[in-house]
Amino acid sequence: MLTRSCPPELVDRVVGEAGRSERRRRLLSARFTVYFVLAMCLFPQADYLEVLRLVKTGDAGLRPWPGVNKSSLTRARQRLGWTVLRDLFRAVARPLGGAGELFHGLRVLALDGMLLAVPDSAGNNEAFGKSGSQRSPMGYPQARVVAVAECSTHAVLDAVIGGFKDSERIVSDALDAHVGAGTLLLADRGLWGLARWHRLRNQGAHLLWRIERRKARRVQDVLPDGSYLARIEANKHSKAKGTPKAPPALVRVIEYRVDGQADIVRLITSLTDHEKYPAAELAMLYARRWEIELVFDEIKTHQRGRPVLRSQTPDGVRQEIYAHLIVHHATRDFLHEAARLHDSIAERTSFTRALHVVRRTVTSPSGFSPLRSQT
Repeated sequence: MLTRSCPPELVDRVVGEAGRSERRRRLLSARFTVYFVLAMCLFPQADYLEVLRLVKTGDAGLRPWPGVNKSSLTRARQRLGWTVLRDLFRAVARPLGGAGELFHGLRVLALDGMLLAVPDSAGNNEAFGKSGSQRSPMGYPQARVVAVAECSTHAVLDAVIGGFKDSERIVSDALDAHVGAGTLLLADRGLWGLARWHRLRNQGAHLLWRIERRKARRVQDVLPDGSYLARIEANKHSKAKGTPKAPPALVRVIEYRVDGQADIVRLITSLTDHEKYPAAELAMLYARRWEIELVFDEIKTHQRGRPVLRSQTPDGVRQEIYAHLIVHHATRDFLHEAARLHDSIAERTSFTRALHVVRRTVTSPSGFSPLRSQT
């Protein structure tokens, strides 16, 4: 499954473009190290040497590794670097949903962030930071991952890594892949920003965003479905001195209340055609933003399998996180293909069961075929 998602030719190309190709023949090549790091994320409870044995079990044709130990595997990871895994993730990440999963021709994506606990080393603490104050830090350092995911298939399409103290809003500004023409991006109010709105609209993306009730109050026109057009402006009390303020934007506002809750939900969208995009449909669609929370649960709870990542250095943490994202996308790709063949829906199929299947493909001898007679 790993070589299906990340073919050796693709791995070699990404390694070469990153300048990580070997100048001399090594026992632990850059290509093998990529697959080792991916297998390390598939088997989070196993130590380095056990992961190595599992990979060896899956391919008896691999030559023996005399003298390979945890230190040599650590050095191989350090030689490889973290940008190779980032570039490999960006090379394999792609939308998986078909035409039947679009909303009026738009691919529905969600934007949000999650925190991952990392080992409490000096380097990780300095690079990522902890909760609490500087004098009284608490718990483990935490890496902040902000990602864009396809709601229908749970495929993560792009991700950026920051620290605990970094704002999700600022980190999200580095997300550009797959957010453009033909997409509808859902986001919560914590990620709102007028300049960010304009940037994403300039990329061609349509937006459906929850926003605070005190914003978008300059009503321009009331539409027949109960939504209305409003003008939203930059905060005149912004503390960012010297930063040019974003121009105003005309948005469509949709307000509704969920049964049993007193709060009014206020959405703004760039889809101003009330006939093509009725307010009731957009209100129901916004609930799909929670699909990205399920994506994070798949990665943090089921795939990661441990409360804290294993890498002791910031570069190792970044490498490990992108490897987890590659493994998740490979599993989701496999699950979506299985659902297509059986005419079912991928998001209703067990991710955990698919993950078990992917793990078995690593440890199963690749040369065995049940269709070929054995002599």
